Amino acid sequence: MSEDDVLSRHFTRRDVLRLGVAIGGVAATSAVLAACGAGGSSAAPTLGPTAAGATAGATKAGGKLVIGAFEDGALAPFKSTILPMFQDATGTTVEFLTEPYDSFFAKAFQDGQSKAGQYDIYIMDDPWIPQYAAAGILEDLGQHGITMDADYPGPFADLGFWPPRQGPRVKGFESGDPKLIALPTIGDLQTLTYRNDVFTSGAPATWDDLVSQGKAGVTAGKVKYGFVFRGVKGNPIVTSFYPVFRSFGADFFDDQWNVTFNSDKGKAAADFFVGPLKAIAPPGVAEFDSDQEGAAILGGDAAAIIQYSGNAIKSDDPAQSKVIGKLDFGVVPKREAAIAQIGIFIHGVSASAPNKDNAIAFMNWFATNEVQTALARAGDLPVKTPAFTDSQAVTDHRLLPVALAQLNAGAQARPRTPDWSKVESIIGTELNVALAAGSGGAAAMDRAATQVKDYLTQQGYF
Repeated sequence: MSEDDVLSRHFTRRDVLRLGVAIGGVAATSAVLAACGAGGSSAAPTLGPTAAGATAGATKAGGKLVIGAFEDGALAPFKSTILPMFQDATGTTVEFLTEPYDSFFAKAFQDGQSKAGQYDIYIMDDPWIPQYAAAGILEDLGQHGITMDADYPGPFADLGFWPPRQGPRVKGFESGDPKLIALPTIGDLQTLTYRNDVFTSGAPATWDDLVSQGKAGVTAGKVKYGFVFRGVKGNPIVTSFYPVFRSFGADFFDDQWNVTFNSDKGKAAADFFVGPLKAIAPPGVAEFDSDQEGAAILGGDAAAIIQYSGNAIKSDDPAQSKVIGKLDFGVVPKREAAIAQIGIFIHGVSASAPNKDNAIAFMNWFATNEVQTALARAGDLPVKTPAFTDSQAVTDHRLLPVALAQLNAGAQARPRTPDWSKVESIIGTELNVALAAGSGGAAAMDRAATQVKDYLTQQGYF
């Protein structure tokens, strides 16, 4: 089941309003529970506890802590390295409970709504924040003295606040003061992976460079395809389109949720995506998902790919890559800017947590630079800047400085609305049609814009 399928089964903006107009919301009705399914950023704030203070706050807490999360390989270092460290430092027994992505979304949400107290901390995918925060099931961390210090990159920090600190807000949350309700857990974002025997002068700086040098690599017989990406309708194709779209200077909405993705820049990005980029991609790319694009780059057929870190690090795994030593990492290409999509893991404390003191102690402890460095050395992307430059971590994990460079160049999250999955599905369906045809990107954006405007109107955005 795809991410957009999962999220579309849950909140819409109408559900958010039913949960309550004021910040924090009120308890959901049983009808909403049934509907939810039973099965460029500003700088980070400069305040926050010192590392020493945060560590001391977690000392010898004892007792128990229950952390829930969706199943994902990126959490392996967190489980094997970070949680034992916390247990050793505090004497707290940690239970780490995981479920498949879709079932954990529903199970954790229902836990919060029913106040069952099964979990103390939820580890979430960042698009879940509008749903969880609007429902009032996440603790206001500011009430416990938790803030974000300046070592959090702004794009990561922004995702911990509800309502958003900037950009459009869904109705019912227009005038509320942003509250810190979650902290980043694992940093994850797109970067470029490229063949260093095709792009011999380093990562292509522009999309035109990528196309021309990719073609040259094919002509020279070094690779079969100049570029590979996900073309399946919905979330996959929109994720691949995102860095192209944003680099052309396009955006999805204005501050009033008016559709802007079919602007001249958005249309130009779409035409480039379904035309010149498709022309150097494998045949049948309109049906490609992660497995197919991964096989093309790791098997030695493709010259370049834009992908999230969990897939990028496979480049150095001899059990998965046939081109060890030929793949390097770089910032995504640009037209006006080089902007990648971020999709971080993010954790918050359940408002009904039975072990809330231990949960708060963990939040403080995990936010220290020392722990973030340990996370980076264990193989995950950290969420605080100093850990990206730790010499030992960089020696062992060469993606780290490139990920930091991408954060500095440009990295943004998906629009912060519970209706994003539906919007993404509409855009992704129309874009997939144009991709299959090899033309008509601009018309696809216009068709999608009409449908998205109609949908948002029905949901009460205007």
